[in-house]
Amino acid sequence: MINWFKGLQHPEAFHGKDSRSPYFEGWYHKLVSKTKRSIVIIPGMYRSGEDKNEFAFIMIFDGNSGDVHFERFSIDNFVSKTAAYDTGIGKNHFSKDRIILDIRSESFSIRGSVNFSSTTPWPVTLLEPGCMGWYSYLPIMECYHGILSMNHSLSGELSMNGENLNFDAGVGYIEKDWGRNFPQSWIWAQANHFKKENVSLSASIAKIPLLGTRFAGFIVGLLINDKLYRFTTYRSAKIIKIKKNSDKIEWVLKQRDLTLSISIIIGKKSGMLYAPDKYDMVEKVEEHLDSSIKIKLQKHQEIILEDQSDYAATEVVGDIESLLELANSA
Repeated sequence: MINWFKGLQHPEAFHGKDSRSPYFEGWYHKLVSKTKRSIVIIPGMYRSGEDKNEFAFIMIFDGNSGDVHFERFSIDNFVSKTAAYDTGIGKNHFSKDRIILDIRSESFSIRGSVNFSSTTPWPVTLLEPGCMGWYSYLPIMECYHGILSMNHSLSGELSMNGENLNFDAGVGYIEKDWGRNFPQSWIWAQANHFKKENVSLSASIAKIPLLGTRFAGFIVGLLINDKLYRFTTYRSAKIIKIKKNSDKIEWVLKQRDLTLSISIIIGKKSGMLYAPDKYDMVEKVEEHLDSSIKIKLQKHQEIILEDQSDYAATEVVGDIESLLELANSA
């Protein structure tokens, strides 16, 4: 119980040491260069609940080509700390400060390192241990979510399949998920390449199972300079509307005297990311890194921020119609 409570105060750390099967855990890194080249790197581990299939992995998604590479490792090559983000998989290392990559296979290679500075984690307090708030204290949740850095600066270089990618003066984002499985359906969007500097958005809504029923749980954070505006289920924020029409999503939220409007146009080029399934990690999450997002934050009639990003990441997965019906009926 003591170790479990300590783990709540460190959403960035590894939570799977004493977990039951099935179980997965993965850390999502989005790196965007100064020239707007985007890649996603996800280290993690998976343990099936049906057989003895257990392994570590590193997934790389190239937003330029849409290619996704999924490299498996023996679970014996996975080492991760339980009080900090410090994870090793073979010759590769991941932390809140940097990533070091060295993968060389027949069809894919990536080598190099990228450093992170001025990371901005979602605040962790006793009442709200991370972006899930008090829901983090419920041991029956299907999936847990953490935001390790809303925005940070990058420096360093990677060589991927012979192409040099320079990330000096780029920006990054880190989040993670862990638990038994992903939700049945969700919408997720993230951007920190807005026209104004030091602006970052992370927005997600999912169909959450809890005690025999389901609800539309949402976590939305808008970072402007050093101030984080939070619109979340556990803070009693309200969805004024959310709708999807073809490749466009409109979402309006209200938190006391603040109103946040989010307009998303899903991109054209996608990659199919791997996600936990009953027996294995399988391709089932379509992600775009070329989506566009417009945001407007208001306090009453005063506009605090109005901005746009054309380099946003988005995922729209599962039965979205039933998710939106649930969200709009709350």
